[in-house]
Amino acid sequence: MKKNLKYNLVFIVTAALVIGITIVLNVFAATLDIRWDVSQNKMYSIGEQTKVILEGLKQEVDVVMLSDREEIKKYDAGFIIVEFLDKYSKFDKVNVKFVDPDKNPHIVKDLNKSGTLNPQQNEIIVRSGDKVKKVTLADIFQQDYYGPVMFMGEQAVTGAIKYVTSETTPTVYFIDAHSRIKLEAQYNYLAKALENNGYDVKKLDLTRQEKVPEDTTILFFAPPTQDLSADERDKVIDYLKGGGNAIFLFDPLNADERLDNFDKVLNEYCMALNYDRVRENSEMYHVANRPYHLIPELGETDITSEQNAGQFSVIMTDSRSIKRLINDKDPLTITPLLTTSSYAVGEPFGGGETEETRGPVDVALVAEYVSAVTSKIVVIGSGSFLTDEVFQEYYPYSSNNLYLIGLASDWMQDKSNDVFIVAKIQ
Repeated sequence: MKKNLKYNLVFIVTAALVIGITIVLNVFAATLDIRWDVSQNKMYSIGEQTKVILEGLKQEVDVVMLSDREEIKKYDAGFIIVEFLDKYSKFDKVNVKFVDPDKNPHIVKDLNKSGTLNPQQNEIIVRSGDKVKKVTLADIFQQDYYGPVMFMGEQAVTGAIKYVTSETTPTVYFIDAHSRIKLEAQYNYLAKALENNGYDVKKLDLTRQEKVPEDTTILFFAPPTQDLSADERDKVIDYLKGGGNAIFLFDPLNADERLDNFDKVLNEYCMALNYDRVRENSEMYHVANRPYHLIPELGETDITSEQNAGQFSVIMTDSRSIKRLINDKDPLTITPLLTTSSYAVGEPFGGGETEETRGPVDVALVAEYVSAVTSKIVVIGSGSFLTDEVFQEYYPYSSNNLYLIGLASDWMQDKSNDVFIVAKIQ
């Protein structure tokens, strides 16, 4: 499962600038020539999930590429996009058009009625009714300096279609103030996956807010290296008691500090952190020669009810275990989401713990509190398994890591039959 490095970008005359993880692609002609074996990898195909979305559309959607169709087909990147968008045009409610904005300047004004899009040549505008979303070439082709090329066309275009046809846009507030892992640095693919599946992703500093914002759909915590303050803890508890939802990521933390205020939040759902690092001793349940890179069993939950547990696996890189406490709350249900084999052990790791936890151990739990209001949380013992580095290293298997978060996010909104599109790597 090494990174696939055999495909390269060939730049002609003026190379596109590489900024962070994204290749900024401004024009096709005399700028970019991507050599891609499209016949074998089918990178511009669309998957079953996109077909479900397109077949279920109730309203017309325009997908307008601001390019001359025949001109951009001369370049590999352009050929890929044309062939890719042609797949969308086969669905009744999707109208794919190629328009040269130089020859048809009125189209830019028509697509930018709000005055905020600023459409440019070679960009794609997706529109339904009064809602519009722009897809740039940088949204479609992405790469870091050394990693594989990411084709995110399906994620970007299908996500834009979901956005313009949805009645509401749920908001995920990401909290990374207590973490070394930052949204804009290590969770680019996670953020892009959420955004391209109809979510607004924003950062939140709880210390600057009197309470969790009213428009919050999900609070999303990056793995902490230090505890919440008592004030932050109380804001989170108040939000959850009011019917809020949250996803908590935790990594093993080799330090004496305990996360007592995080634990007090989890205690409301009869859970607690174990201060350990899980080692899987069954070769069937970890990556070859990497006993700390777990491949846990998928539990039977409302999140995963439509998944084949034998075919749906995630790779948990470096995880702690989560403890189930005695549940004395009638409206509360706690269900294992990811569990190790019976041969696994939770080795003491930070927090002053001295005793080993014997397997099977839970590395992810789901809780739902149904009373006057409904509150849902997901607690996962690894935050590293969603990072850009892990996604690239273990692709395509790591797609399920992001997909699991998509399923959990949709479950929190009772969208059990929704679909979630993630990126493809060349």
